[in-house]
Amino acid sequence: MDSQIAALCQDRVFHHFYEISQIPRGSGNEKAVSDYVRAWAEGLGLEAVQDDQNNVFVRKPASPGYENKPAVMLQAHLDMVCEKAIKSLHDFLRDPIPWVLEGDWLTTGGETTLGADDGIGVALIMAVLEDSALPHPTIEALFTTNEEEDMTGAAAFDCSLSHAQFLINLDHTVEDQINCGSCGGMQVDFWLPLEHRPVPADWKTYKISLSGLKGGHSGEDIHQGRGNANRLLARILSAAEDAADYLIHDIRGGSFRLAIPREAEAVICINPAQVGAVRQQLMDLAWDLVRELPESGRNVAVSLEPLDDVIAEAAVPANAVSAMLLIPDGIAQMNEALTGLVDASDNLGEMYLEDGQLHLVLEIRCAWESEGKDLYRRMERLAKLLGGHCTSSNAYPSWHYRPASKLRDICSAAYAACYDGAAPTFLTVHAGLETGYLLEKRPDMDAVSMGPNCLDFHSPGERLSVSSVRRFYKYLCAVLAHLG
Repeated sequence: MDSQIAALCQDRVFHHFYEISQIPRGSGNEKAVSDYVRAWAEGLGLEAVQDDQNNVFVRKPASPGYENKPAVMLQAHLDMVCEKAIKSLHDFLRDPIPWVLEGDWLTTGGETTLGADDGIGVALIMAVLEDSALPHPTIEALFTTNEEEDMTGAAAFDCSLSHAQFLINLDHTVEDQINCGSCGGMQVDFWLPLEHRPVPADWKTYKISLSGLKGGHSGEDIHQGRGNANRLLARILSAAEDAADYLIHDIRGGSFRLAIPREAEAVICINPAQVGAVRQQLMDLAWDLVRELPESGRNVAVSLEPLDDVIAEAAVPANAVSAMLLIPDGIAQMNEALTGLVDASDNLGEMYLEDGQLHLVLEIRCAWESEGKDLYRRMERLAKLLGGHCTSSNAYPSWHYRPASKLRDICSAAYAACYDGAAPTFLTVHAGLETGYLLEKRPDMDAVSMGPNCLDFHSPGERLSVSSVRRFYKYLCAVLAHLG
């Protein structure tokens, strides 16, 4: 540990964040970090329950004078999105997350996701639980698992353990905002069998690669206009159809449906006499992308590289390119009442050629279930038209805004006290939160979601503001005091 990081870890919030960052905790691989948090809580003498989903529930008694006040649940998820730069050798099943301090920003130096989503929420709760000087009502801390994949941790949690009247989710990423609602959603798998033909003996094999895009969160960044590498690869393959005869041997794009893809590639077999025309098409398109995406596309790179592979048989591109181009991707519906708020979207997060079929993996997000059903029907109809099929899974509920909220009023008063009379912004977000599952089981709970400033999560550019974390911890403590 270098001296800057060592100094940062003198702060107890960052100490806890560093400790859990040493433990691999990708979605589905949370047993070790769950065991760590449970043992840590028991070491403090607190009641701790670990369930078969590796959720950890901890109860801390009220401080003196707060015994008769309504209990509050603090909630964060233990898992993280595992994304890394193309050339990174990081092993998310073994290696600790690297930390680099760049001024006020804690990063990984662009190597991997930082895991502040939602490791910093976990660390904030741990700092609260160990602080014996804080005034607070009874605190119920819930650390959930598999949030980034399908929220099975929150879905399976036994809410009869909880008696809290208030719920504070710590999975928001803008310090001056208080989130009061989130969307629902589901995963879609689109399968399309492809026609295969023998590759002419004189054809050559090439790899088309697209890289250098910014990526980001498939919900909270969907309105940013960042290019989706999978969709842009479809554009490339479509343009190549105009310039040459080719067959597709392989397609790979994106690595997680909840992240906007930054890279994609295709291996094609092509008439060598037409390679020059395809290369020119790619150069023209690369220039188009730089102009169309002046921020997220500044580092975009498109390449055509010869391979030595001799391919006997490959797929006809027509239906594959049609599916990749025509399947819905991006914003489907804006909210007509709240300017700038996305109501429904989907993200073409992953695509593969496997077992003779094109496999597209998407994430639908929607404020209303009806919007999600409409998007799914469109995908299903496209699949049938092209001779494929769709399935849906991992559906999760939305969390609808409540016009009246005592907790929201308390948070607002505490915010004014901590931020020189300023008022926070109240909003709903176009992302799925576990709050939807918890309120399904406990609709009587009053909920908000908050957190310090974190940018570009779900990508290796993820960064966390140190000063914001410190301010936010003081604010969270003030909220707990105001609850009394």
